[in-house]
Amino acid sequence: MSTAIGVALFFDGTPFCREGGIACPFRGEPFEFGAVSDLPSHTLWVTNCSVEDLVKANLHRNPKIAHNGYYKTRLDQIVNELGLATFNPFERAALLAELLGISAEMAKLQLGFAQHPVRGLAQAVGQLYGLPDCADGSAVQQVATLASQRYTQCERPRRLERPEVFSFWMPRYEWAQKLLNAPLPSNETLQVIPPHSLPSNGQDAAQLVEWAKENRIPLFAKIRIHALEENVGRLLNYGAGANAVTSQTADGGAVTVRNSREWCALPELEVLAESGDIELERVAMSTGWVSPGLHPYANKLAPVSYAYGIVAENLWAGVMRRPDQTGRVSRNLSTAWLQAEDRMHCLRVAERIGDLGMDVISYGNGRVTVACPVAVRNLIPKVAREQGVLYPASLKDLPHYEPRSDIPMQVLQHLINTGSHAQMNEVNKTLLQMMREAHEAK
Repeated sequence: MSTAIGVALFFDGTPFCREGGIACPFRGEPFEFGAVSDLPSHTLWVTNCSVEDLVKANLHRNPKIAHNGYYKTRLDQIVNELGLATFNPFERAALLAELLGISAEMAKLQLGFAQHPVRGLAQAVGQLYGLPDCADGSAVQQVATLASQRYTQCERPRRLERPEVFSFWMPRYEWAQKLLNAPLPSNETLQVIPPHSLPSNGQDAAQLVEWAKENRIPLFAKIRIHALEENVGRLLNYGAGANAVTSQTADGGAVTVRNSREWCALPELEVLAESGDIELERVAMSTGWVSPGLHPYANKLAPVSYAYGIVAENLWAGVMRRPDQTGRVSRNLSTAWLQAEDRMHCLRVAERIGDLGMDVISYGNGRVTVACPVAVRNLIPKVAREQGVLYPASLKDLPHYEPRSDIPMQVLQHLINTGSHAQMNEVNKTLLQMMREAHEAK
């Protein structure tokens, strides 16, 4: 771990850039560097390089270098969300260093870190609060593995000319609050429920969903999909009987791909039961519920703080990581359930967005990525407000809606739209000070 943190932005986004880039430490001044060796070693430098490029450059084990997904949301995505791409490199580095430095300090206070974790914030959360894998080779692990899916890459039946590609994202604080406040299935054992103990002898998926929800049963089901409503099938992009997926290879050849789905958690089964003909082959339940014991910091400013939103996203993402040094996603029932909650909510948002004429590229991990044709781009603010999601400042000349001061998401969206970075920074600094005072009062 490191005591200081900063950002290092290579001019071409790779560690192989001969021109180097611009770096800025938290609460410091930006400076130009020519190579990694020019960066002070006492600081953890979060770069705009992918982990793959750092591996190629043999920098992935360098304790002062972190990849662009250190905060889970990549640096280029943050630049896009805040509309920083048009800023000069020195100003961009300074803004990112201040924002992400505050996020890092907030994480240290909430999680009790003495120094900044080297391998990523979500991995560090996992070491403290992550749930371990189920026993290797066990039936529980097999079901958890088959029911897990972090995000979905959608079938796209058309290719638009010059669309704007961007992501809507869930308000990070509220989304973390929803996911972390809900109980998760325990991971010790699975108990098969015989058909005669199920409503309609296990012949009706919709009735099974209602029964499980009413009785608060942590239910998993092995299913066979015979048919799905066309739009949902294209978005879900998987399964026996679901829509086939046509893609292209690098050389232009056609290939058909399927994401198979055998087992699913109750949140996913609920969506499937509403959208198609689902056969239940086997139904099982976890023996109880657990709580990760981790919650977002409770403060009225927290939902409006972009910096704390970054922290909150890493809380729920970190709960799904193994409590070890690998940082890999755990294979257990809790993780499969949490992924299903996230992905199915994103699916519902993606449905509405798709209905307006945008092409959904992918969804999950709290965001929906789309290709938006010019003809419907003015609908972006309207659908974002209706669906309770945010959209990036990189989208110019949109008819933004008038925010309500009592809805934090809309206040944050207004700050993003108007480029009010100084005001956003004041919110972040004020919340950080409140967290410090609360920490010192303990």
